[in-house]
Amino acid sequence: MRLLVDSDNALGSPRGDVDDALAVAALLASGLPVAALASVGGNTPEPLAAANNRALGVLCGFPGPYLRGATAADGERVDEAAWLWAGEPLTVVALGPLTNLAAALAAARRGSRLDVAEVLVVGGSLTSRGRWPPLWPHEFNLTHDLPATRAVWDSPLPLTVVPLDVARRLRVGTRELRELAGELGEALRRGSRRWLRRMRLLRASRTFPAYDLLAAACLFAPEAVERAETAARLHARGWIEWGAGERRVTVVREVDAPAVWRRGAALLNAPRGAPGSPPPQAPPPRR
Repeated sequence: MRLLVDSDNALGSPRGDVDDALAVAALLASGLPVAALASVGGNTPEPLAAANNRALGVLCGFPGPYLRGATAADGERVDEAAWLWAGEPLTVVALGPLTNLAAALAAARRGSRLDVAEVLVVGGSLTSRGRWPPLWPHEFNLTHDLPATRAVWDSPLPLTVVPLDVARRLRVGTRELRELAGELGEALRRGSRRWLRRMRLLRASRTFPAYDLLAAACLFAPEAVERAETAARLHARGWIEWGAGERRVTVVREVDAPAVWRRGAALLNAPRGAPGSPPPQAPPPRR
């Protein structure tokens, strides 16, 4: 399995969710073969996401490559990196809008190779529909670039969807962040402060949902995640209608949130060894 981690990482930006950084750092520390780290506009503009990815990757000891998004004017763009898409099948961890993946699909229609084993998408809800919080989950990743979402949804790519109402069970606060050690832990704590302040102000909550960390956990802690296959249809306004249409997707239905955090924290606290070094032992599956 080769991973492409495609992120609108806002850790280091003045605003935007910071859970991407937890997910990216855990994957880079996991020992799984990350083929590239790519940036996409969403929580933060693509150039800032690219800079944030590189800064985080340096802390994690990731040598690269770092790829720019499909909207970038310079640098190697992820949709144009033929060496990436033509190797062994990729698992795409899409932590932001689907702009880059849609651009890669367009390149494939022009003759480029696109060999994808799975796409992990964060969005949708099993218990409600819609666009605007707090009454409905915020479908940001799906609606920020709705044409791109539609292109990916209408493609034959195998999709695994991490719904927001399941992912929000994985919550991170000051207590959890204090468990993280070293320079990486300090960077994650520092970057999370503004998000914790925002959650206290808007939700009277001392924790924030680590949506993207659950998507990453599908790979670094699969024993803590329960999946099922179902039919699903993408509504014209960007939410997912479960049990409708002919599109088959895999959906994450349950999560052992404490086990995911224990596993993620162990990875983040592990010594920065050589790329591909064995990750810490996973916690036992939930009984």
